[in-house]
Order: sequence, then C-alpha cells, then structure tokens
Amino acid sequence: GCYGDGGIVVTDNKKLYRSLLMLRDYGRKSKYQHTIIGYNSRLDTVQAGILGVKLKYLNSWNKRRRELATIYDSYLKDIPEVVIPREQKGYYHVYHLYPLRVKYKRDELYNYLNTRGIQCLIHYPIPCHLQPAFKYLGYKRGDLPNSEKLAREVLSLPLYPFITKDEIKYICLTVKRFFRH
Repeated sequence: GCYGDGGIVVTDNKKLYRSLLMLRDYGRKSKYQHTIIGYNSRLDTVQAGILGVKLKYLNSWNKRRRELATIYDSYLKDIPEVVIPREQKGYYHVYHLYPLRVKYKRDELYNYLNTRGIQCLIHYPIPCHLQPAFKYLGYKRGDLPNSEKLAREVLSLPLYPFITKDEIKYICLTVKRFFRH
C-alpha cells in the first residue's frame, strides 16, 4: 500500500495491540525498557500520509480484486495442470496476487508467460526451513515436504484493482496455450 515498505494492522484486541506497539518499536514497553526483541517498523510521516489517502479505497479495491479473481477462476478452473486458489470457509480472501499451483513445468510456464509480456512471479522458491538464516534449526531437504512442494509449484499471476478483464483473458488463454502445445 505504501510507496516503500509499510502497512497497517487493524485489531480490536487490546492485548494484541499492545504487543504490536512493542514489536514495531524495538520491543520497547516504556522508555529505555525493551521487554521483547522487536524491530524498527514505524512508518515515517510520508508513508503514513500515503496510506491515509489510500485507505479510503481499500474496500472498493478489495471488492474489485475479488471480482477479478472470479474471472481468473472461470478461465483456469478446468486446466488439470493447475490448482486455482480457493477461499477457506470463514475467511475473506482479498487476492493480493493470484497464486496458482502448477503441478509440473512451473518454471517453463513462468518463462513462457514472461516472454509474452505477462509479468508473473515465483514467490519463495526456497522454503524458509532451507534458508541459511534458519540453518541452526537443523532442518534438511525432505523434512517439510508440503513447504517444499509449494516452493516448487506456486506461480503468482498479476492481480491488482486496475487490471482489465481483457488482460486477464489474455493471461488465461496464454496459460491454456502453454499446456496445449
């Protein structure tokens, strides 16, 4: 939402709110007293101002994303090589992106789409447990097979409030063409 790193957390849980305040400010509970390990995650005034302006559009943008996701769903649901995202019962998906699970040839599909002007992304190709930062935990390849499978399969298609239905149609038809040749 910002023009840099930043975001917002909204809660009505007072305990969570107090914990988040500490977490964003180096774990500080009061002046000179740090009770948890935290981060410097405070927004500067420019970023806060940008979010303040954009916040009024949040509901309409989320509604639009959900509508666009149904268009993706309608085009991609019958392609056996992909698994489309689904909304879990009791949750409200706002589709920051449209992440597909590609059963095989994910990297080839990624290249195919990009060479045709479709900017898709491979998110988290290396699972967290295999990252050097977590080596001390002692995990090895094969310990978390579901995470490793998702790292091999997930491909995010573009989804933002201003993408057109024709652009989504082009993306979906290009995905279909890839699996048909």
